[in-house]
Amino acid sequence: MDAQVPRFANPGALGARKYVPGKSVKEVMSELGLRQVVKMASNENPFGSSGKARACLAELAGELHVYPDAMNEELRGRLSAKLDVPVPMLTIGNGADGVIYNLGMALLDQGDETLIPRISYPIYESIIRVMRATITPTAMKGLRIDLEDLARRVTPRTKAIFLCNPNNPTGDALPRERLLDFLRNLPPTVLVVLDEAYIDFADPEYRPGAVALAKRGMKNLFVLRTFSKLYGLAGLRVGFGVGDPELIELIHRIKPPFGVSAIAERLALAALEDTEFAWRTLEDCAREKRYFSAELGRLGLDYVPSHTNFVLVDTRRDCLEVFQRLLSRGLIVRPAKQYGLPTSVRITIGQHHENVRLFQELPAVLGELPPLQA
Repeated sequence: MDAQVPRFANPGALGARKYVPGKSVKEVMSELGLRQVVKMASNENPFGSSGKARACLAELAGELHVYPDAMNEELRGRLSAKLDVPVPMLTIGNGADGVIYNLGMALLDQGDETLIPRISYPIYESIIRVMRATITPTAMKGLRIDLEDLARRVTPRTKAIFLCNPNNPTGDALPRERLLDFLRNLPPTVLVVLDEAYIDFADPEYRPGAVALAKRGMKNLFVLRTFSKLYGLAGLRVGFGVGDPELIELIHRIKPPFGVSAIAERLALAALEDTEFAWRTLEDCAREKRYFSAELGRLGLDYVPSHTNFVLVDTRRDCLEVFQRLLSRGLIVRPAKQYGLPTSVRITIGQHHENVRLFQELPAVLGELPPLQA
């Protein structure tokens, strides 16, 4: 960094960690000279995107010169009907990450205390540090979020808890009743940011009905959702939040006025109507998760039973070595060392032929590497 830059920088920005995305298919093909590469690192929808959404693209060619609706009224209206919540409880952002940043700017101030489970989605930490709030990492029970430790660590200074359920990168989900008890017993002064990016993939008994709780008046609950996973629109960046109307109004005071493009909003509207694509994605993902379980069991590898579209696998080998050797074979996975899991990789569930290829290559990779001592 140029020596002059820190003089002008927000100290919080200097303390934030740059997000490092997974490698792209084009990048790997160029670097390694490979002709076929399968990306299983970023939890994208391997079955593509809604046909209804794709059909909208041709209709939008004549509208590219027009600004989008700054308040996303049509999409908020459609989500209001689908989720049965009033429009003033909804905010739209540039992906769920954009909503997280908007919320952080509206909510946090220097010195505010926040709680985050030790293993969780890293974007929460980014906006917290930018706003110069403090982070208290809370314990895990193995690879599961410890709600009891979260509750114990709440103090009069605690402003917010960021809770990813199902959790990324573990894929674990909190049982419905345990999560509901946790939410009900928190002080009303503590906002819970409940990130449900993967909730559609969870078994019914692990879906807490958080949106309904917010609607019924739980003012200290803010629920995050995304169009990136189930609806396959990761490239367009559309996410939304559900919360108390006063908090939503505060977010709308500070959010960028045209943060979601007109194309993104129109395709999100079309995707909401394509229930057949959504159900097919869920059915195909569930079937391929069963295949993953069988193959991982055959290899004798431990993994977290997943309520998402990915699986966290303990390879018992150096995860960076596993990553590199799979990469050389044209398979991109996500090493989990940054989360303090030096032998684990996160693998997105792909189409069946992609998953077959993974389990054809993985045994050879494991055989090339020495197991690490526990």
